[in-house]
Amino acid sequence: MEKEVYWSRFADDFEERNNYVAGVKNINAICETLRRCAVTGDALELGCGNGTYSRVLAETADHVLATDFSDEMVAASGVRLRSFGNIRVEKQDALDLSYPDGRFDAIAMVNLLHVIPEPERALRESRRVLKEGGELIVISFTMEGISFLGKLGMVYRYLRTYGKPPKTAQTLTVEKTKRMLETNEFDIRDARLVGETCKAVFVKAAHR
Repeated sequence: MEKEVYWSRFADDFEERNNYVAGVKNINAICETLRRCAVTGDALELGCGNGTYSRVLAETADHVLATDFSDEMVAASGVRLRSFGNIRVEKQDALDLSYPDGRFDAIAMVNLLHVIPEPERALRESRRVLKEGGELIVISFTMEGISFLGKLGMVYRYLRTYGKPPKTAQTLTVEKTKRMLETNEFDIRDARLVGETCKAVFVKAAHR
């Protein structure tokens, strides 16, 4: 399995960097949205970073398998989440998961779909490893619904914090994300923007 090099540089303080770029209130809004989904059973998290949202999933899920493609993120989240008895952390490629068909009750990907190559391939893999009727939760930062000045501020803070975005990055909207999921045979249950000064696309869907 190849090595991730862009996000791995920020594993040690990834949460703090995101808090600066997006704002703590907006990060908390994402956490609260995820919390209200109240996932149960065996949950898979793709792109766990250093564990910010893994802890929220663990509040209601029986077990959370928190995964990331970055060795450094896996190491960092392993340390940060070691006190959670229902979380296991491991390396996985969202485009080529090693799990059997129908393995999970729920899958969450927070701030992943808009930065990875071949996002529709990740959706196909997610559908494959979901149980029939299982739930997929997608949350991704977006420029949709943000004022002009708000966009300028976001761009400035992002460039100052992370530098030039990865070549695979794209801007998702609610409608674009819905179409991607529907094309890959998911039934949309909820779709909207969340956050205040910074927005994120939130789509909850079910395995058709």
